[in-house]
Amino acid sequence: MMNKLGRKIVTLAATVLMGGSVATFSTVGAAKAATDDNQVVLKQLDTAPHGKQAFAVTTVAMKGDKIVAAYIDEFQFVKKGTKGMTPVPNSTKGFAKGVKNKQMLISKATNDEAYSGLMKKEAKSTQGRLQSLDAIEKYTVGKTAAQLNTALAKNKKMQKKVISGATLADTNGYVKSIAQTATKGYATKGIDVTDDNITLKQVEAAPHGTDSFAVTTVAMSGDKVAAASIDEFQFVAKKGFKGVPNSNSDFGKAYPKGKVLISKQVNDKAYSALMKKIGKAKQDRMTSVNAITKYASGKTADQLKNDLNAHSKMTDVVSGATLEDTNGYVQSIVDAINK
Repeated sequence: MMNKLGRKIVTLAATVLMGGSVATFSTVGAAKAATDDNQVVLKQLDTAPHGKQAFAVTTVAMKGDKIVAAYIDEFQFVKKGTKGMTPVPNSTKGFAKGVKNKQMLISKATNDEAYSGLMKKEAKSTQGRLQSLDAIEKYTVGKTAAQLNTALAKNKKMQKKVISGATLADTNGYVKSIAQTATKGYATKGIDVTDDNITLKQVEAAPHGTDSFAVTTVAMSGDKVAAASIDEFQFVAKKGFKGVPNSNSDFGKAYPKGKVLISKQVNDKAYSALMKKIGKAKQDRMTSVNAITKYASGKTADQLKNDLNAHSKMTDVVSGATLEDTNGYVQSIVDAINK
């Protein structure tokens, strides 16, 4: 599959980042447990692999301790209205209210053509950003975190000499980030798959209101979801919350006054308490999200769409999910499958 900017999300690939702060998560099973190395497990980590002006969402699919696929996107503020760039969902609505300096938040992957053009103009880059990431992914296919860390220790500059086709100055940072994700990332368990032919697909979506945007990821085995994850990002008052990497650096300069951009997944305890206080939620957010991703695992897009068409309230179908916008979250999984 090609995304709308022409990037092929490489099967059995892994990308990694280094440097900056790292947000770590507890391991949570979101699908029927498996007792062998055939189970697909998605792991996700927010990191800062490249400078102080962006943060990254790194996702790896694993079987046992082996990385079988990976996808990395970075999010950065750019001037509102920058030619050729599309902001994240809800950027004209509540999510972006109060953002400073006439800035908008973009996904670098979604805006690869325009962002790579900027790289070539300002930093004299010799090729597009995603071309290098594809090369990094291919290099890491089938490796473990330990193998990646060993290679990093031996090579201070992995671009060109070790990873043919990668020219990014922070290539080691991207490689290290996958190693970190494979060991420290929030884990969502999926189904058993006998082969390693797993492909990751990811979309930005707006499944829940106008104050946040979601990053929804699926690990595909053929036309079936092997595992899925859904995180959301929102500006909230600083007290009691941990911001995404680089929130205290250049990236955070565009934040609305008194607020910080958070991952709801990382801040589940604090955000769920807010849900219960303000929205009278019955349970933690991740309890419902894990129920949704468990329900989706093993299904095709058509099966999920049929259920959506048949049920105005998917909470009647998804055991354990109580979120009012459960239909929206399931639809975002369908959208990711169909990307």
